[in-house]
Amino acid sequence: MRKKRNHSLLESFNSAFNGLFFVFKNERNFKIHVLISIFVIFFSLFWHIPIAEFLIILLFISLVMVCEIINTAMEFLSEHIENDKIYIVKIIKDISASAVLVSSIFAFIGGYLIFIKYFPEGFRNIFENIRNSSWHLTFIILIIVSGLSILLKFITEKKFSLAGGMPSIHAGIAFSIWTGISFLTFKDYPVISPLVFLLAFWVAQSRLTKEIHKLIEVIIGGILGIIVTILLFQIFWR
Repeated sequence: MRKKRNHSLLESFNSAFNGLFFVFKNERNFKIHVLISIFVIFFSLFWHIPIAEFLIILLFISLVMVCEIINTAMEFLSEHIENDKIYIVKIIKDISASAVLVSSIFAFIGGYLIFIKYFPEGFRNIFENIRNSSWHLTFIILIIVSGLSILLKFITEKKFSLAGGMPSIHAGIAFSIWTGISFLTFKDYPVISPLVFLLAFWVAQSRLTKEIHKLIEVIIGGILGIIVTILLFQIFWR
């Protein structure tokens, strides 16, 4: 009887790891969460964050990952519901996705409030230093990124046109607003910048969720929005 219980426990661990590997292999968002978590843990150790606060960070990480795993399970289950229940399927997917969103927002805010105490001296001057740097380099970067975006559009699409998917204008505007607000507020009120970044990220995520843009289109749009805003500040803010 005892031997059977041990065998059952082993099977439970195997099932759990199989589920974890399945989520990691098939879910892009989970891979992103894992990558971010690795960076967060690395910086936590690098900056010698106290054990109590490090445990809180691990709690945030586990909460987001658990929500993402549950969301994946709900999506996989919803795909096997009859077609006449399509409205219910959408509600289930939206609710499970909202759990990931809420946990990610609070994990981001909580982690930021912990990390900000250990940022290196002069960190608040980062946007001011960028603004005061030479605009020529930013202009060259803008030309390179614009050229690459046009080249990617030419390679990936059958019919070449400057209009359309590349780049995402919404993502560009959202990250342009984040960059501008960061220039104006980060030195005195550093909490505002990450909150606006969340909104910009949310806009970019919505373009992917609604399948309006591809990932590369959103990334290029965001980069262009940031670079153009930096260039405008460098030229006119002086």
